[in-house]
Amino acid sequence: MVIPKVVAGLALVLAAATAAAEGLTSVGLTSSGVGTLHMQGEMGRGVKTEFLLDTGSAYVVLSDASRRALEAQSALVKVRHLRAVMANNATVRAAVYRVSELRLSEGCVIRDFEAVAIPGAEKDILGLSALKTVAPFTVHLDPSVMEMTCEGGGVKAKTAATFSPGDDSREG
Repeated sequence: MVIPKVVAGLALVLAAATAAAEGLTSVGLTSSGVGTLHMQGEMGRGVKTEFLLDTGSAYVVLSDASRRALEAQSALVKVRHLRAVMANNATVRAAVYRVSELRLSEGCVIRDFEAVAIPGAEKDILGLSALKTVAPFTVHLDPSVMEMTCEGGGVKAKTAATFSPGDDSREG
């Protein structure tokens, strides 16, 4: 029916207008059909991707494809290694990189944040190492939108020392 689509569209416009009035940036989310939410983003210079939104992940996770593309344009700097604990409680050794830039929307750019490259990763995950810089943020489900606090054209990520889940498992 057309009316629910019109109402949903108006709700999205109203949410965006309310967010703008409050100094927030609104970014659309998509649903996978299995309950997960996804967000479009662009890292480095033009590496476009779809992130799985995961507030339970301490770090942004780079897929192998994104890591290779960012390395090719020198948009990554290796910082250290750590032992990552996966959702199934398995642990893997992974490289931690500093990523130069992540654009979530025209007015929301996160600079110099940490991301983990899990060997064999097929999906990019938007975790707290980037999300903490746009806090407070709110996820709305109807319509699917995330409102976040973006200051000007860019937000620099806090250093790892200020955000330390899993510090006890780091390797040098």
